[in-house]
Amino acid sequence: MTSGASATANNLLKRLSREQQALLLTVVALVAIALLWAATTVRPATWKEFLSAVATGLLVSAVFGIAQTLITGRAASELLRASVVDEVSRSLAESNNAYFPSNEFAASETPDPLFNSVLTQDLQDSPTFWFRGVSGRYAAARLTLNQSPSLQAHLILPDPKVSGTLEGRVEYAVRHHLYPELDINGIRAKIKRDISLAVVGLFQACHTCAMLELILTPMPLLDRYEIFKDAIWVTLYSDPGQGRKFPRSLRFPSSSLMYLMQQADCLQTRSHPSARVIPFPRLLGDAEMARLFQEITGDELNENERIRLENEFKAFVDDFASTARMRVSK
Repeated sequence: MTSGASATANNLLKRLSREQQALLLTVVALVAIALLWAATTVRPATWKEFLSAVATGLLVSAVFGIAQTLITGRAASELLRASVVDEVSRSLAESNNAYFPSNEFAASETPDPLFNSVLTQDLQDSPTFWFRGVSGRYAAARLTLNQSPSLQAHLILPDPKVSGTLEGRVEYAVRHHLYPELDINGIRAKIKRDISLAVVGLFQACHTCAMLELILTPMPLLDRYEIFKDAIWVTLYSDPGQGRKFPRSLRFPSSSLMYLMQQADCLQTRSHPSARVIPFPRLLGDAEMARLFQEITGDELNENERIRLENEFKAFVDDFASTARMRVSK
């Protein structure tokens, strides 16, 4: 009788809330005490034994139920707390990966060695490289130092043949007085010269890559984007109040919203009817270089100018590698 009453009580307790369980157990305990008291007042032995057995069973069930409620209630609370903490932690981690950078580098006047070290590691670990900027000479320098012959490089630059495509970077340089010795026309000429330097650098870098193509767009962005397999780097020329030659840069993981948006935007820019896609062969002769240079920039490239730009680019790569503490491949 005692075991049957206990099983019935346990099944009932499982269906009730915590407050209802406490009320029910209190009532059962009071009824059991009342029956025990009644058993002491009756004289027939049969009734006394019956009431004692029922009261004992109810009392045992009540005590067992109270203990089980306390234990399971505490366990349920701990399980719920652990589940909530785990879910909140997972949600925060997903939010951090989606919206917040994994690395941040402050603006500086010279190349940051740590910035270049982490970015170079991303380049070495990636089979693809997407660059979206203005001049591209630093990207060309990185590609000449590239150690992965299977790399596929895509560079999106402003189309030099379309007027107005350089004005965003010109305005940034004027606003922050990056070249105080130059007027606005001089700054515009310098940026165009940097593009020419980058093109000649890409001529030297194309044999270090499995595939290299230049995408010229009439709709360039002010900020610079560099996309690898595991991360995207954003250099914020649009960030107000910096005024440095090398603005603040952020690194986002490949699971971030920034990565997915810019990857899709780069593919869309490449396929846009206004874009000019120019593939670079791995081996280039002097005549082919001159033809491609004119096709890209609209300017002629004679032998003396080509040699001058090649020497200037080599000096630029050496200086960049030394300042950024990068190894120069021989």
